[in-house]
Amino acid sequence: MEVHLRQLQESGRCSQEGSHELFFSEKPSELAEAQRICGGCPVKVLCLEIALRDRHEWGVWGGVIFWDGQPYHRRRTRGRPRQSEAHLPIEADTRELWEQVKSA
Repeated sequence: MEVHLRQLQESGRCSQEGSHELFFSEKPSELAEAQRICGGCPVKVLCLEIALRDRHEWGVWGGVIFWDGQPYHRRRTRGRPRQSEAHLPIEADTRELWEQVKSA
């Protein structure tokens, strides 16, 4: 496990771009920016695997938002969702995420 964490620290875009606070923000816009940074990360799948395995409670890991231990595709703002975002899923299916990790 230590090798995996070292690989994340050395190769992850999160360690090269932006503030680490961005990945643990409560603001949906900042979480979306963190997800954008994860988008092209070479260790994205490994990061998600570690987050699922270790049951991380908070933060953006492998491009997925973990909030109170539940994975989400995105974090909604307060109030009604925008019409343009109404069709987008919020919660992520943990089984599907594990399948993505296994197939990578």
